[in-house]
Parts: sequence; C-alpha cells; structure tokens
Amino acid sequence: MQPFQSTICVNEDREAWEPSLRVVLASLGLHCPGRAISLFYPFANEGFRRWLSAYPQVQLQADGLRDGYGWNVKPQAIMRLLDAGFDEIVWIDSDMFVTRDIHPLFDGLDEAVFVATEHTCSPDHYDHDGAGRRAQLWQFPVGRVLPASLNSGVLRVTRRHYPLMKRWWELLQSDEYQRCQQGGWRQRPIHMQGDQDVLTALLTSTEFAHIPLKMLRRGKDIVQFDGVWGFTTTERLRSLLGDGPTFIHCMGTKPWVARWTLERRNDLREYLKMVYLDVSPYTLSSAKFRPELGCDTNWMGSHYKLSAILRSLGMQHPALAGLPMAVSLDIARLTKRAYESIFRQRFDAK
Repeated sequence: MQPFQSTICVNEDREAWEPSLRVVLASLGLHCPGRAISLFYPFANEGFRRWLSAYPQVQLQADGLRDGYGWNVKPQAIMRLLDAGFDEIVWIDSDMFVTRDIHPLFDGLDEAVFVATEHTCSPDHYDHDGAGRRAQLWQFPVGRVLPASLNSGVLRVTRRHYPLMKRWWELLQSDEYQRCQQGGWRQRPIHMQGDQDVLTALLTSTEFAHIPLKMLRRGKDIVQFDGVWGFTTTERLRSLLGDGPTFIHCMGTKPWVARWTLERRNDLREYLKMVYLDVSPYTLSSAKFRPELGCDTNWMGSHYKLSAILRSLGMQHPALAGLPMAVSLDIARLTKRAYESIFRQRFDAK
C-alpha cells in the first residue's frame, strides 16, 4: 500500500503579484518546512528560480495549465495534481500569509471531508447564502443550507472530491458564467460573482450535499482582511487573548500594487481606507520576511503619518496597530445597523 501523498498548491499568473507569492512561500517555508508545495507560476524567470532554490520543498510545475487562469483556475490546478498521483491537495491563495504550521487544521481529517473558509463579513460579498440562494439561482435542488457563504482562499481536497472539482470546472467554463465575468464585480449576479459562489452553489445542492464540510472560521482560523470589513475588534481581541489565526488573507486592494499617492487629497474616506491598508495584519506580518524576499519591499513601510503613528502605538503588532480604526469602524457599522433597524420598524408600523 502506497503512503498517503499530500501537497500544498499555490498558483499565480500575474507577474506584478510576485512579491505576495514570495511572501506566502517564505511563510510556508518557515512554518511548514517538511510539507511538499506544488507551484504554478508561468513567469518564473532565472532570478525567481535562484530565489526559489532556498525552498527545496517547492516543486515548480514545468507544464503550465491550459487556460482559465486567475481565480477560476483552482479546480483545473487541483485536478492536475490529483491526476499526478497526489491524494490530498491543500490550496492556498497567493495573497495569503501563514502564521504557524497548518497541519493541525487538516491532519487526521477523514478523506471524505472537504475544507473551505468562511467568507468576509462585507455586505458587498453577500456573506450569507439564505436558503441555498446560489444553488437556487443555478436551478439546482437545495440539499442543505450553510451558515455562511464560502471563500475559496484555502481549500482541502482529496481524491474523493474529484467529481466535485470536475463539475466546478465545467460550470466555470460555461458560456453563461464566462459572459458574467466580463462585467464589473457589482454587475454580476450573486451566484456568478466568482468561483467561490459557484462552489457554494454546488456544495449546497443535492448532488454534493452528502460531502462532509469543514469551514475554517473567520477571525478564529483565518483573517479575511477586506479593507474596512476585515479583522473586526472582536477578532483582534480574540487574537490577542489566544494564539491567533493560522491564515491571513489580503483581500481587496493589494499593498504591493496599490497606488499610495492619493490624487484626491481631500477625499477623507479614501485616505482612511489607505491608512487602514497600511496597518493591515498582512502587511505587518509579512514584514518579518523583508530581508529574505529578494524583491521590492517598499510597500511594507508606512506611507502616511497617521499609519506611522498607529504602527508605533501598536508596536507593529498585526492585531494592535489597526485596533483604534477597527473600533471606530465597528461603532459606525453598529450605529448604521441600528438606524436601519429602527427605520424598518417605523416603516412596517405604517
């Protein structure tokens, strides 16, 4: 009987995102030194290959993927590795950072268990799925209802899930889905906003409702840092009192490609968003690898006086530096919800 073979899968097809690719590989190299990593990166030049030689557990996949790059590539990459003989694939987005060994989250799981993460709390991303809303819109019979919609930034897939991956890939290649992807994010219907909405639809459908599902919890297992909607006060305090999340996901605006010079200097809202990005847990956590990344790391520094002050007051701690802004944002969010609730009650009473 052959031993169980597992690999971490990382993919990136944007050369401008190489800094984040180096960050995730460096963090995995530190915390998971004995774990095999399969990397799909078509822009791997000689300089990158020299840097990668310091991480012998990373296997650069010479044969590129056929098509469907971007976030829709996941089922194709995963099936490629399953076909190559791996029994388990742990997919990790390239805009991730790991804070510790990921083994405890996955080791010991039955092969039938599929793992994904809970989505961000941003209303723009429709955190809830209602009564299997996405499955219904795909015209699938609903087999179960999830407490939240799924995020595909981290996945655990085994051979048992090959039919799910195949069906997911087929839907992502469908003409209807591809047409929707041509429009802006807000113009797409909820069940076709991205690959994870299709995955949510499939896992709530009767066809795949039998698959046991483990959801990595937002704030506990993973920080879904999506601008002002990421890393709430409660999540930060939990991190300070415990051992913190295993994954930090840099969603939304990416600091390594951000335009730090604000053209409209009187735009306070935009300024505060960029300051919050400047003290993001991803940026502060990844800075520990600054000397060994071998690429431009200026994006890790402070770009504004306010962010420099917050970093200093928070002692560069990923949970402390942005805490004052998180408290303010949470108060504003709760105030808005209370106002909307009162307004609805008055409207219903008429």
